Amino acid sequence: MSKPTLKDLSTFDPRVYAMFIRYLAQKYKIIQCCQLTTCDVPYLILRHDVDVSLLSALKMAEIEHNLGVVSTYFVLLSSEHYNPFNGANVGIIRRISELGHEIGLHYDIEQYNHYNEDVIHGLKAEIHALEIIVGKKIRSISSHAPKGPNSFLNIEGYVNADNPNLRDVYVHDSQRIWTIKSLSVLLNNPPKRVQLLVHPCLWDKSRKRKKKLDLVLLDLLLFLNRLRTAVIRVIHSRESCDN
Repeated sequence: MSKPTLKDLSTFDPRVYAMFIRYLAQKYKIIQCCQLTTCDVPYLILRHDVDVSLLSALKMAEIEHNLGVVSTYFVLLSSEHYNPFNGANVGIIRRISELGHEIGLHYDIEQYNHYNEDVIHGLKAEIHALEIIVGKKIRSISSHAPKGPNSFLNIEGYVNADNPNLRDVYVHDSQRIWTIKSLSVLLNNPPKRVQLLVHPCLWDKSRKRKKKLDLVLLDLLLFLNRLRTAVIRVIHSRESCDN
């Protein structure tokens, strides 16, 4: 199986992602976060933080399912971009689970401060809510946009994907900027314990098109605003001359 290059991976093309996963599956046992306690090395934890789009997550889950690979999808209950309690979204989350993938909680400690609750209580409340959505027990958690010390690295009964003791190398594609050094190590000198974090929305071509359309519409709105301002100035100028 051919190995993708750094240039290939910078395209964020779903076909390249499939090539990437096929290659990694030859080198590692690809596992979910909840399998960490029972898995021998070498292993690769495949993880997805669903920050923006559940539909993008489902597309990626289907790619992995077709490749015979399972991973963990961390759902953010306080996302500004999707409502996990919406009926259609509940269906998407359950479908990802039905494909054999693990659903975990992507928690935001900052959000718990808005609840005026102890952060542990906030975490347990969201875990319970997500268990209702998925219809299964939640076993894995990960932090969203951590800004300080992680209070939940060793919560009994849960695997925290952010625990540095669970990996030798951490590779991620946040904001379409690969951690180049660790990615190069992964491709060329595979270590024994790896965690790979991939954000589904970054690999969704339909979202790229939507983003381009949004930029076009924004440019149009800015042009119309400038035109409106110019027209108002002309009108005011004529009114001043009439007076």
